[in-house]
Amino acid sequence: MGFKKYLIVALASILILSVATTGRSQDKQSGNTAGGSQDKQSENKPVKRSLAQFYAETQSRPDGKDVVYYMKGYAYAFIPGQRPQKLFGIDGYNIRRRIETPEKDGFFNATREIVFYTDPQTEEILWEWRNPFTQQKNEVFHIANDPVNFRFRIRDGKHFNVTVDGKRELGEMAAPQEWDDYYVWHRDVFPFYPMPGWEKNYTSAELFDYYVPKVDLDRDGPPNVMVSWTRVGPWLPWMGMDKHEGLMVYHARSKMLESWDQLPERVKKAVKEKFPIYQTAPREVDPHRPNVTSWTYYADEMKRRQRQ
Repeated sequence: MGFKKYLIVALASILILSVATTGRSQDKQSGNTAGGSQDKQSENKPVKRSLAQFYAETQSRPDGKDVVYYMKGYAYAFIPGQRPQKLFGIDGYNIRRRIETPEKDGFFNATREIVFYTDPQTEEILWEWRNPFTQQKNEVFHIANDPVNFRFRIRDGKHFNVTVDGKRELGEMAAPQEWDDYYVWHRDVFPFYPMPGWEKNYTSAELFDYYVPKVDLDRDGPPNVMVSWTRVGPWLPWMGMDKHEGLMVYHARSKMLESWDQLPERVKKAVKEKFPIYQTAPREVDPHRPNVTSWTYYADEMKRRQRQ
């Protein structure tokens, strides 16, 4: 019996050491070394949040510091009756900060986003691309949308999505689903509006799933958020595909980072050289200024070049 007891104790010690070592290894791989987000959160006192407050903190920080959502995935061509083709890698981020509304009834998420189209094999950022359907070379216009703002109104402890100008409430954010150790919020958005310069409406689907550990609800500090994003929409305006049937399908993963410095070096280098304003989030919001999209950005850039 004595030997069995010693054996059980030894095995338990090995198991505990293995779990602890694995945890440290995973922290290193994800960048959560000593002083990282997990350690910082465990050192802070527990806090109490409502689920509405918790969701709001997946979108921006209450202290107004910048939040970076890094994203990486692929963009595909989908033509009915043909085999889909992987056209691009997508690699970039959204950077945002929370700004109180003038009415002090809630806050803006003031954001801008830069996402590069890359070679799907080498991950090299593309500045020119040969269209496999037309065999034409096209200049690549990356996703460089500034601003992309959102607004929340807080009333009776509830958070409501509101148009940026504050004139129309779009509804309260639904409660999350609970999947094992995660809260999962989803947003299914179906944009529909006229496209500048084109005789048709922009029609697409943008589907988001936010995965947040339940244990983060009562921990101080930013939650650890993972996002799955899918977009189905028309050909990009610079692809020369206006007369071709088909559409684009995007699928990417995204993660909240602690700072801009944690982004991949290739992304930071391109931003510093070509798009330096995207190193920080907007510091103010014009509620009457429309958000920028790939289509409005392209149309504005073409107008600017014509004036030169």
